[in-house]
Amino acid sequence: MAFALPAAALAQDTDSPLRNGAYVAPMASYVWSDDKHMDDGFGGSLALGYRQAWYALELSGLYQAISAGDGNTAKLTGAGVNALLFPAPRLSGLYLLVGAGGMQIKSYPTGGDSTQFSNTFVNAGPGYLFPLKAGRYDFAVRTEVLYRYGHRDSSPLDTTMAPDNFNYVLVNVGFQLPLNRAAAPPPPPASEPIAVVPPAPPPDSDGDGVPDDRDQCPGTAQGAQVDDVGCPLPPPCEAPAPGQKADLAGCAAGDSILLRGVNFEFDKATLTLNAKTLLDGIGDALIAAPAIKVEIAGYTDARGSDGYNQKLSQQRAESVVQYLTDRGVDAGRMTARGYGETQPVADNDTDEGRELNRRVELKVTEGAATATTAPPLAALPAADAAATEAPPPPEVPADAPAPEVPADKPPVP
Repeated sequence: MAFALPAAALAQDTDSPLRNGAYVAPMASYVWSDDKHMDDGFGGSLALGYRQAWYALELSGLYQAISAGDGNTAKLTGAGVNALLFPAPRLSGLYLLVGAGGMQIKSYPTGGDSTQFSNTFVNAGPGYLFPLKAGRYDFAVRTEVLYRYGHRDSSPLDTTMAPDNFNYVLVNVGFQLPLNRAAAPPPPPASEPIAVVPPAPPPDSDGDGVPDDRDQCPGTAQGAQVDDVGCPLPPPCEAPAPGQKADLAGCAAGDSILLRGVNFEFDKATLTLNAKTLLDGIGDALIAAPAIKVEIAGYTDARGSDGYNQKLSQQRAESVVQYLTDRGVDAGRMTARGYGETQPVADNDTDEGRELNRRVELKVTEGAATATTAPPLAALPAADAAATEAPPPPEVPADAPAPEVPADKPPVP
């Protein structure tokens, strides 16, 4: 059965969950009959159909039991073909049903249980689908009101009491259940990958690695080591190399500088000329760093007695303090202390080790130095820059009497 209705008039809401596919529709019925021999009755129907957008076609089977005044109950069974048309886009569940079929009537009143005849019928009426959803499954409650007209066929039985034509009004209520589960929603279209653009680094005008908004020392020289606020780190606390100025910038409490080249005459606390030249630069550096206090520490090697070495190292430390005081350094910022042979830094069994152990150190005991204005030292001759003592006294003739040496003062360099 086909219908050629205007597509515009029958266009359907394409978002309807029941618009396409096969379905089954079980329904209960209530029947009003105009036959004076029969009362109202109940029944049911089962339809199997297929919907395509604006229409559906279905096969339907029916059963109805209609009571009669004489106590009998007429039983109606039959089948038909229906077409459902969906004409209203805005009311996607509204439809008009038209159909035709045939039925058989048994136990018609006045004829007894043996009465049986058939008739053909047509029916038509409006209906409505109320969509429902259970998870991903779409279905509907189906309701419809139909008018059915039937015509009795000839029968060899005594049916003279049965009318030739039948008129019924039926109300059907049930479900329309699609036979296909709703498909899973399609995945969203793949989106273009979003390019992640790194944020522009904050400006760093002097290139020291600290952004301008945190740089407290703009204009730092390229390659200079800086702290977390962009200011140059102080230089390491170390003794000046030969020919360089003494600079205590970066020195703080706990730091120690080996004053290599500060030597003394043999077995005395008298500074050599080269030692004084080096101490001139040290004095200028101390004057330029008034916030620090220092200890001048003297050391000897292990030759000679412990007591003698302790006394000699103390005298030598005091000699350095005195020279720096005369140079203009505040004496209250300096202390002198001799350690003798107690803290060797090398092996006292070799000439090289003993030379390293004979030393003077400047130890920062308080404060910190940030800058100096000491002038550069004149370059020292290589022989003067070496950490050596003054040459020993001239040789004494072999036949000269040996000088006396106190028992508690063995020879030391």
